[in-house]
Amino acid sequence: MSNHEYTVEFRIWGETLDADQVTRDLGLQPCQTRLAGGSHFKGRVDRGMWAYSGPPEAPTEWPSLEEGLIFVLDNLWSHRHKIAKYAATTRLGWWCGHFQSSFDGGPTLSPSLLKRLAEFGAELYIDNYFSSPNSKDENQPWRD
Repeated sequence: MSNHEYTVEFRIWGETLDADQVTRDLGLQPCQTRLAGGSHFKGRVDRGMWAYSGPPEAPTEWPSLEEGLIFVLDNLWSHRHKIAKYAATTRLGWWCGHFQSSFDGGPTLSPSLLKRLAEFGAELYIDNYFSSPNSKDENQPWRD
């Protein structure tokens, strides 16, 4: 692992979201879904969720947050009007994982990407995870 790696997913979630219906509406294969009322984490009831990180053969980790966001955004751009309709009853968001083994550096986003993200109309979440640089990738809890 380099000092910083990123994952990017676009997510739609809500109390009554039907992820299968989103898949049919958009014609895109999600990277993960959750059923409303299920329990992905012990002691917590899930909202419905549909997540997309690109076509099934796409990379799942990126050396820069900008590179990952541009890739997923490019794949969703032609669907943005259909996706915008979900904003009336659900939340839309970019979920970005920042996996770091040092405290220096971090993501930077260009003005042109920030403009495109604003036009898309979804919140941006960046979750940060730290790991010792000497630990092995298979022991990383976020890799499960």
